[in-house]
Amino acid sequence: MNLRYARRSEDTEQILVMQWAGLNERRYPELKWLYHVPNGGSRNRAEAVKLKQMGVKAGVSDLQMPAGKGTYGGICVEMKYEDGTIQKSQKEFLRDMAAAGKYACVCYGAEEAIRVLEEYLSLRPGESIPGENPCIRKEGKVKKI
Repeated sequence: MNLRYARRSEDTEQILVMQWAGLNERRYPELKWLYHVPNGGSRNRAEAVKLKQMGVKAGVSDLQMPAGKGTYGGICVEMKYEDGTIQKSQKEFLRDMAAAGKYACVCYGAEEAIRVLEEYLSLRPGESIPGENPCIRKEGKVKKI
């Protein structure tokens, strides 16, 4: 996707995060394991049925990285843009992942997602990210889901 002329959306924000990740793998080698879970998007009925049979699950976060840092066993990031709504299944997934020892959050925009990834990747053994887990991160503020 050529982002130069694209209207900003959750998709373009996620692409920006992945571009940043690609440019910062030398600094943070764990970024090579940051990946997108293709749960969203519009599909025809047959494709949707096939993906569900293959194990696609509602609520699974957009970006995940299984690399453990600090006290966490990985990070799950649900991407949103502007006033995007968090679905009940997304909240449930994030709560379950936090309970399983992962850092789990909703990030509104690429800047927020990059900020949390840098914070996560800078953790030392035994450290954790201050505040709520799971949480919503928007405009530099962190709040409970």
